[in-house]
Amino acid sequence: MPIILPNHKLEEIPSIVFSELRNGISRKKHPFKNVVLTTVNEKTPMSRWVVFRKLTLENNLLIYTDSRSEKIKTLRKNSNCGILFYNNKQGLQIYFRTVSTIHQNNELTKKYWQGVVGTSSENYTTIYPPSSPINNIYEGHKTEKDLNDKHFSIIELCPINMSVLQLSRDGHIRANFSKANNGWEGTFIVP
Repeated sequence: MPIILPNHKLEEIPSIVFSELRNGISRKKHPFKNVVLTTVNEKTPMSRWVVFRKLTLENNLLIYTDSRSEKIKTLRKNSNCGILFYNNKQGLQIYFRTVSTIHQNNELTKKYWQGVVGTSSENYTTIYPPSSPINNIYEGHKTEKDLNDKHFSIIELCPINMSVLQLSRDGHIRANFSKANNGWEGTFIVP
């Protein structure tokens, strides 16, 4: 069943979207848990699946990663990126154009590192950086003896534009929004 309905007013849509994003964080199997992050390396876009971790009070989106990853190198050169959410059960697609901030070894990473437990911490403590060539699969799983937050980073994505597409047999609904004055200004557009 669609989430955005024909009787919803344009100004209601951002609240509906951010409410659904909060559901993506709180419900383990929600389709918004795994999302597509796109960065631009020089002129080449690169997309990859990432785990959507948190939504801040300012409605910024947080993603955890290894500070040695390619996405961090790319974002250090160009902080503009996009993040795509899709709920196939409800036919809802949300795309944000964002500006990223990388957090490493600061209050934010220390706060969230405490919640990275068990084998999850090993994702940020491998001996070799992500994308390193290895001789066998076991080398890719070798971790440092000290499971610390040295390579743990958080990418904070600040949305500047939002495109919403609600697919429905009763008629698709599409709207674009731009961030303005701590709110969203938008318009319906042809799907």
